[in-house]
Amino acid sequence: MVQSRKIVCQKLSTNFRECTASVPFQVPALKAGEVLVQTKYCGINASDINYTNGAYLPGVQPPFDCGFEALGIVLDVGPGVTKLKKGDAVASTSYGAFAEHLVAKERFLVKVPAAVPEVLPIIVCGLTASMALEYVGHMTHGETVLITAAAGATGQFAVQLAKLAGNHVIGTCSSPDKVEYLRSIGC
Repeated sequence: MVQSRKIVCQKLSTNFRECTASVPFQVPALKAGEVLVQTKYCGINASDINYTNGAYLPGVQPPFDCGFEALGIVLDVGPGVTKLKKGDAVASTSYGAFAEHLVAKERFLVKVPAAVPEVLPIIVCGLTASMALEYVGHMTHGETVLITAAAGATGQFAVQLAKLAGNHVIGTCSSPDKVEYLRSIGC
């Protein structure tokens, strides 16, 4: 068994550092369809703060594992795992990503070319932007697209995806110093 550490929410609060703690844990044996990943990078975003302050999934009470997005290397696979093997670089969208080691269902892992930090923002922010433009906005080609909070992580992806689709993009932001940056990425 592998000894590891993870971040656990111990009480609901808007102060992430106040409500969480790093705790030791023993990595459990793998069940069918599960994969053991050694975490190399994890990302924190507004979803993590909203989850630990109770805004997401009302009724969920601590203690619970923190983190939604991580990159790592597959250390082992459980019975029935067919798409991943030891040594593969993967992105995870499982709860409990803020851990040195995580056990995730194969369906919550995506093989990536390398476990490098540049891949990490794509997991949540890039997918959120893509889904918002495609499924909510029904974006096509040759449109004028308004992106609010365009200088934020998700907004930056949305701007670039809308431009790649051949659209005129208008972006809003919260301060004058972000205007030039937005122009530089296509607004």
